[in-house]
Amino acid sequence: MQLILNAIRAFSLARPLGLVLGLLAIAATPTALATPDDAIAQATRHFLMTQAASLGDDVGVELTSDTSRLPECRSPQPFLPRDGVPQGRVMVGVRCSNDERVRYVQARVSASVRFLVASTAIKRGERLSADMLDWERADVSRRPRNALNAPSQAIGKVVMQRLVKGMALRGDRLRQPYLVHRGEAVTLIAGGEGFSVTREGEALNNGGKGDSVRARMPDGKVLRGQVDARGRLAVSY
Repeated sequence: MQLILNAIRAFSLARPLGLVLGLLAIAATPTALATPDDAIAQATRHFLMTQAASLGDDVGVELTSDTSRLPECRSPQPFLPRDGVPQGRVMVGVRCSNDERVRYVQARVSASVRFLVASTAIKRGERLSADMLDWERADVSRRPRNALNAPSQAIGKVVMQRLVKGMALRGDRLRQPYLVHRGEAVTLIAGGEGFSVTREGEALNNGGKGDSVRARMPDGKVLRGQVDARGRLAVSY
């Protein structure tokens, strides 16, 4: 480096000042690029991109911490302090081979995702069909909680609250159509190893396929069974 500076001083006696400053900048460049935070930043970005790959399309990672202020880190090994797929604002821990201190880096993870919305106004109690569904796209941080991302999750389900056009379809606000109705007669099928019994009872609550429903028997005994595709209650012993 000293030899380069001496040569530049000698050269400056015969050349313009601008050219000399340019040479000084070139001589300093290798040292300026060798910053200690490069390894942490690169490892953290790669780690988050890999962890967030399942979120959706156009996954992006932006580091919001100034990693240049962190101590030198050899062989950085990023990890998530909390379980789950990183999205939105996240904190990443980084372990290093040269000491036991954990470095922490803040970042923002973005991804474009799509989810189902109502294509028109839908009344409470209506059964969903394909023409009632539409798609919306947004960043994963703005995706409504429990939003559905496949038509099969919605078609045939019953809406539990009124929806306006463009409102997200959420799994916790849909239900299976009732196959068993409270106060009506229902068939119970009890099965076990080597036997099967069918009896009639009165349903004590509504239920769709897969729901658990209670039924009162003629002798007053209450049994619980799971609604099958034919609207019967399967009771297990």
